[in-house]
Amino acid sequence: MWLDVSYLKTFYNTALGRLTQDSLCNKIEQLWPNTDGQSTLTIGFGAPLASIFGPNPQHLFHLMPCQQGIIHLPSKETNSALLSDENKLPFADNSLDRVILLHALEFANPPHPMLRDIWRVLDGGGKLLVIVPNRRGLWARLEHTPFGHGQPYSLRQLTKLLQESVFLPEQVTSALYMPPSTGKFLQRLARAWETIIPKYLRLFSGVIIVEAEKRVYAPTNTAIGTDTRDTGWRAHPSTVGR
Repeated sequence: MWLDVSYLKTFYNTALGRLTQDSLCNKIEQLWPNTDGQSTLTIGFGAPLASIFGPNPQHLFHLMPCQQGIIHLPSKETNSALLSDENKLPFADNSLDRVILLHALEFANPPHPMLRDIWRVLDGGGKLLVIVPNRRGLWARLEHTPFGHGQPYSLRQLTKLLQESVFLPEQVTSALYMPPSTGKFLQRLARAWETIIPKYLRLFSGVIIVEAEKRVYAPTNTAIGTDTRDTGWRAHPSTVGR
């Protein structure tokens, strides 16, 4: 069941939400230091990530699923928000360079139809960035943040799902090592948590972040994104020999 957009907006307006936003943005900027000229779609609730794309993003779209609802974005992003079925994206084939999933994959049941349509709209070699609650982490066990809802994933589960959906996982990172506390004392230590704890407890982050690349295949008897075992998948001629 998708979270209501008003709940997500309220969370990111809290002190804990702003710390969460900072942690996620820092990690994504490490993976994607340059987003200039890239057409990017966020699915779920991507508004907290807007700062990554500069003060005047020209090619940034925020898709909010119908079951979640939509909110008005700041004036500079007014025309970039849309309400749509996450399994039927209103974009042409091969039209986007990057897609980010935040507060999305864990609520997609089943997830394959959404990933199938993301594959369709991404250009060849396009990048998908998936942010999901870590099954091993504390954040997935507590319901007072958005990451305590939906289906959490282990890295192995997420990697398998992406591979089944014809994506090649390339980079893996994690975030939210600070406890999801509303106490001011622990929040003041957030930066230290994010710096020190990964050295000792890397597997217990609040979220897993995986960047994957669209693989270009030509399906013969099956739809993109379905299980490729026992099917007639073959490499597209343009990829042979690269």
